[in-house]
Amino acid sequence: MKKQFIIASFAAVALFLGSCGSNATEAGAADSAATASTGATTYKVDAAASTIGWHGSKLVGIGEHNGTIALQEGSLSVENGNITAGSFVIDMTKLTCSDSLPQEFKDKLLGHLSADDFFNSAKFPTAKFEISKCEAKADGDNTHVISGNLTLRDSTKNISFPAKVAITETGVTADAKVTINRLDWGINYDKANMSIDQKAQAKLKNGVVSKDMDITISLKANK
Repeated sequence: MKKQFIIASFAAVALFLGSCGSNATEAGAADSAATASTGATTYKVDAAASTIGWHGSKLVGIGEHNGTIALQEGSLSVENGNITAGSFVIDMTKLTCSDSLPQEFKDKLLGHLSADDFFNSAKFPTAKFEISKCEAKADGDNTHVISGNLTLRDSTKNISFPAKVAITETGVTADAKVTINRLDWGINYDKANMSIDQKAQAKLKNGVVSKDMDITISLKANK
């Protein structure tokens, strides 16, 4: 009886936390990736000078973690002063944690993020973003709205987000911050063939660990 009460409590807490609002960018079905015309100029992304940051939280914002993910490669195509196509690949095996924690705790956290509950980087070592559209649209410091297909694990979804883009004869910079709902890409604790107890605990964990993940992008590309 006590065990059933605990399971019911887990489920109730998960339902409450899971019902809280999300600031995540809406993810839609994958779209066709943009292709560059023969007249476009190609800029190669400088992986060493570019950064991809991540931020996650738990208990609806109480307790958080930050870090980076290595950029592997990428390119941007430009024509008539606008980005017309492009993509970049992220190395999911190179996660870092910038928290002020002892190294052993960082190692545990990174090990957990790399496991099947989250990114399963052994099976899915890279993530990818392919631009489907880039529109000039000024809004505060941002100059464009970029849409594209984000692939995490084995799932691809299309997202749109504002970005600050600067294009010169020799280089392109693009800076943006986007919040995604990890559940849209199947990043969750639920697994096939779980017992009732395990499913209840999985629902609780999915509620306690925020669904929202912040991704900060800073790309530098050279001609």
